[in-house]
Amino acid sequence: MFLKKLLISLFGLILLFVFNPINAEHHGAGEKITPSWMVVDSENKFVTFTLTSAYNGNNGSWNYNGFYNGSANLIVPQGWNVNLKFVNPDGNYRHSIAVIKMWDGDNVPQEADDSLVAIARAYSLSPAQGCLSCKEDVKFKAKNRDDYTIGKYSVFCGVPGHGGSGMWLGFSVKDGIDAPFVLFDKSAMDEGYAKPLL
Repeated sequence: MFLKKLLISLFGLILLFVFNPINAEHHGAGEKITPSWMVVDSENKFVTFTLTSAYNGNNGSWNYNGFYNGSANLIVPQGWNVNLKFVNPDGNYRHSIAVIKMWDGDNVPQEADDSLVAIARAYSLSPAQGCLSCKEDVKFKAKNRDDYTIGKYSVFCGVPGHGGSGMWLGFSVKDGIDAPFVLFDKSAMDEGYAKPLL
């Protein structure tokens, strides 16, 4: 009888782990892609990611290029220069970008102002207020701070409620890679999502 209960409990735990993946793992999973919105200048170690908010109806239009909830992870070599070319064509909702530290588990911030920014200059103007129908080049060096060497960050919409509702992408700074790339994790998106910009 005891053995039967033990086997049932073990089976239940296995099912829990198989069908309920941990949120933090979205950051390293996915298919490697080279999207049209990424331009790499290897000679000058410079990468531009054009991020258009409200690209389509995914996540109630709270997305970047149709990606949300960490479904795209931008991977950049340590020391490269980055331009997050932020575009918000939406005249109804304010949006922004801020590169913040990745959070633990379900402790997603509900907003992000410049005090949460993890990499110097890696945020749009007034990220907690955002902007309507705007464009901005957010330029910075992909460099891990001495007190935070894990290299996992998030490109987060700092407007209250937006990032907390899934308007964020992964952003990683890595040693030992030669060029930037993007990981697309389809499992982070809802069933029946509209195709993101590839």
